[in-house]
Amino acid sequence: MASTESRRYDVAIVGAGPVGSLCALAHARNGYSVVLLEANPNTSKRLAGEWLHPPSVRILSALGIEPDTGAGCIPGKGFVVFPEDRGEPILLPYPDGRHGVVWEHERLVSRLRQAVEDEPSVDVMMNARVRGIEDNLVSYSRNGEAGSVAAQLIVGADGRASVVRRSLGLSTRPQTYSQMLGVLLKDVALPFEEYGHVVCAERGPILIYRLGEHSARLIVDVPPGYSTREMIDTLAGSYAGSLPGTLGPAFLEALREGRFLAATNAIRPRHTYGTPGRVLIGDAAGHYHPLTAAGMTLGFGDAFTLAEGGDYRDFANRRLQETRSPELLAMGLYEVFADRRVEAAALRHTIYRQWREKPAIRDRTIRLLACEDTSVVSLSRAVGATAARALATEIKKCYKPSALRRTRPVVRAISVRFLSLGRGMLQLRKAGGVTEREERARSTLSKAFPVSMRGTDPRPGHIEEPAPPDASATLRSAAEHLLSLQRDDGSWEGEVVWCPMLTAQYVLLHHITEQPLDPGRRRLVLRSFEHTRLEGGAWGLHEHSPPHLFVTTLVYVAARLLGVERDDPLIAPARQFLQAEGVPNIPTWGKFWLALVNLYDWRGVNPVLPELWRLPRRVPLHPSNWYCHTRLIYMAMAAIYPVRFQAPVTPVVASLREELFGDGFADVDFAASRHRLRDADLFARPGVCLRAGYGFARLYERFGSKRLRARCTAELIGRIRWELRTTDHMSISPVSGLLNILCLWLHDPDDADGRKALAQLEGWIWEDEEAGTRVAGARSASWDTGFALQALATVPELEGAEDALRCGAGFLRRQQIGTSFEGFREAFRMDPKGGWCFAGAWHGWPVTDCTAEAVRGMIAVDPETASPAELGDAVRFMLRGQNRDGGFGGYESRRSAVGLEWLNPAEMFGESMTEHSHVECTASCLAAFEACRQHAPQVLDAEVIRAVTRADSWLREAQEHDGSWRGVWGVQYIYGTFFGIRGLLAAGAAPGDPALRAACRWLLDRQQPDGGWGEHHRGCLTGRYVAHDESQVIHTAWALIALLEAGDPDWAAISRGVRFLINTQKENGQLPKQDMAGVFFRTALLDYVLYKQYFPLHALALYEQQRRARSV
Repeated sequence: MASTESRRYDVAIVGAGPVGSLCALAHARNGYSVVLLEANPNTSKRLAGEWLHPPSVRILSALGIEPDTGAGCIPGKGFVVFPEDRGEPILLPYPDGRHGVVWEHERLVSRLRQAVEDEPSVDVMMNARVRGIEDNLVSYSRNGEAGSVAAQLIVGADGRASVVRRSLGLSTRPQTYSQMLGVLLKDVALPFEEYGHVVCAERGPILIYRLGEHSARLIVDVPPGYSTREMIDTLAGSYAGSLPGTLGPAFLEALREGRFLAATNAIRPRHTYGTPGRVLIGDAAGHYHPLTAAGMTLGFGDAFTLAEGGDYRDFANRRLQETRSPELLAMGLYEVFADRRVEAAALRHTIYRQWREKPAIRDRTIRLLACEDTSVVSLSRAVGATAARALATEIKKCYKPSALRRTRPVVRAISVRFLSLGRGMLQLRKAGGVTEREERARSTLSKAFPVSMRGTDPRPGHIEEPAPPDASATLRSAAEHLLSLQRDDGSWEGEVVWCPMLTAQYVLLHHITEQPLDPGRRRLVLRSFEHTRLEGGAWGLHEHSPPHLFVTTLVYVAARLLGVERDDPLIAPARQFLQAEGVPNIPTWGKFWLALVNLYDWRGVNPVLPELWRLPRRVPLHPSNWYCHTRLIYMAMAAIYPVRFQAPVTPVVASLREELFGDGFADVDFAASRHRLRDADLFARPGVCLRAGYGFARLYERFGSKRLRARCTAELIGRIRWELRTTDHMSISPVSGLLNILCLWLHDPDDADGRKALAQLEGWIWEDEEAGTRVAGARSASWDTGFALQALATVPELEGAEDALRCGAGFLRRQQIGTSFEGFREAFRMDPKGGWCFAGAWHGWPVTDCTAEAVRGMIAVDPETASPAELGDAVRFMLRGQNRDGGFGGYESRRSAVGLEWLNPAEMFGESMTEHSHVECTASCLAAFEACRQHAPQVLDAEVIRAVTRADSWLREAQEHDGSWRGVWGVQYIYGTFFGIRGLLAAGAAPGDPALRAACRWLLDRQQPDGGWGEHHRGCLTGRYVAHDESQVIHTAWALIALLEAGDPDWAAISRGVRFLINTQKENGQLPKQDMAGVFFRTALLDYVLYKQYFPLHALALYEQQRRARSV
């Protein structure tokens, strides 16, 4: 050949891959002189296109290259899709008997290069790296020497990082959105030979095709930012189970033996082919995900059409028109198959339905997919029909109010995607190579393709993660510490820390009943007030709360009644706060207690009518329809209010009147202060209806029957006695318990039930020298023991714990309520038989999720702990708690079909008027049913099966559009999503279930840089997720348990979370105290002291189980 340095060519082609080589061959056949430059001949060994659609086969045939089975070519008849619902595969054969071909990339490139080298008008320059392009001159270096060639036409076929593209001033910055691993499977049989298999796995699509007589290629999509080790871990942990037939074991074997190639996936829609003198083809012009195998066909089309000659504008316009439909289909199908968002799942399932129902739609799809039909009109019709059907399916769900909240965002999201697609493609066509315009178009398109055009790597700067940590030492230390906390009766119980309000009311009760505290108790109560005081000297509703007028007032009064002087440093700053905020603005519960102590006038307290209990039960306002805690608090208040008792005015009380009311107690207009409420203390201010009800109650107070009042009050006192006798005289909670004692004392200071209840107050008290005496928000022995047993039973190789586990299970068995309470119907109670309480059997108020977690705890230790009869009673109790909508309530099923929150008189709390369906209770019951199904199936019947189906439907309807659930007993979305995932799994959700995957994705998207998870409690006020600045060990444990139970394949994320727990653990096995993780009624935060022990332990135990299984 002549020296290339001295020659000019018609065409200079940069890049001797399949597209560049074919371009050189086609130009040579049309009489052009060509030079072909390739920087790295070994690029043919990389993972790249191997599936050729029928148009590619025709182009090769036109150039005299016929696929030869002897040269490693395999016929391709079309594709078969395996949906994630594990339904029947969907066959998409090429139309009219046409066929494609699978040609191993290296062999294909070798065959094309050989054909090029046989052309006399083509000079092939291997190892020639192009250094610059100026006008029609291409400068290069080759084997250490510089050179240049001139050509009338310069063609860039040099891939994504094209030198020719860069010479045009166009961006070559890759927009990577995923990685792929090409795994070589050996000696496998494919379910549908000569078809490409598209498997919709839980984390992304998989493409499988026959590569040779004894081999197949499996290309799997992996999220970006993973190291090779992480990709292998992720693939082994999840993808293998999604593969059809016997491909799973072969896949794992190939991974172990390292038979794979890795590459990145990037996206760049075609919007220009360059200029008349410099033309881009193949990946240099645009590229997409290989799922649809369109890349090679489009690149061959570019090369073949360019070689036909003619005007550049005609070529560019023709190719932009012919590639628009295939590229949109490639982008769209990948997006729909890879995206786990709800709207993508809706589109995906619509596509499945259309393919299964209508052969014509299958035929149209494969024609578009194979680039046989490149009409944008055809694609628009197909996409429009799919979108319309998906929208119609979602809109049909709106007839149910519970579904409307979820469906509306789905409809909106689908609409936004298609509007953004149209607008973005138009912007891209008008960009004209201007970088700013191109970026604007990309930004718009990212709303249509949020997976493939998200723009930034979600894990920036991540290169290599250390190996998954060995958590065995941390696990052992945590288990030993938890075992050391077990009580002699076999239980575990941690304090449920809430609010100094309870301790203050405890003091006020003793003052009113003239039973002073002994000096030791007085000292420790004051110690607790000092311990719970906020930084500014006031007190709040919990330790993270801003100052509350309600709590600060009660604590201030209690401290003064205990003998603390007004100028004592303990309370002096609080008095300044009270005077600034104005005690008349205290919420109603505070007005009520102050009136009892004679620090407020009853005229300033809104009436609490005992006559409400005489309403017909069918009337929604009847208290039997209220949430049980609210019902019992106001039952006691209704029995106290008619007495309008006020304690004697002692010197301290007289001084307090002056301290609390700076303008003088006698000058306060108490009647005008009924509705004066400090905004910062409130969750919701009383509405018009409630204020009108108060007005009616005041009118009734003037003209109502005294005889009826007496009968109603006496009836309520009887109900209070029944409540005390069925709760071991402790009441459902100390809030109502204190009021119950006061009620009985007011009517008879020597009442036997009242004296027992006063003595039993000790059961609510926690006391030590450090934190003093405090009244707990709840007792939690059954609850804590159930979770502790579940965690410990999961620990692998936990030696010496058998007795502890057996004792714990025995404790739980003893806490089941074995009989119905006499009179439970008259007391408006649900039959408690078979249930477990939060505290213990003595409490008398069983809860559905407490029952479920107790059952799960016993079964986790030993399925024989409870008899079938006992488990059957538990199942029946849980079923009684199921609501009409399919979800489960807590203490009872919901009784009122009418929402009563507008009537809520407890201004400081929300969602406290009726029972609701809770994701936590629903999921726990489903998990307990599943545990019974596995170990005691005889206790389940058709009613349980129906209940599971209804609960599963409710869970899916309650799931937020983003995949999360809002919990109500923990903070908040992480807690709810933890249980939501558990509930879906218990109801039988498959690994690829869209709802399950969306929930896991929601958790993964909220992982903190340090590996942990953290949600701020202030989001409870608004009902929105608010990220915490600091990762929380309890939230991290919830997230990890959910991901591990769901079998999420993101092992790298799970490992980082575990590493956070390992690094956070103290030497003694404890984890540090952080923010309160429990909550009720939206505003009341609780610190469950043992949460930070058994939930992280459970997460570490699950992790160690799976880590060891993966290493085998």
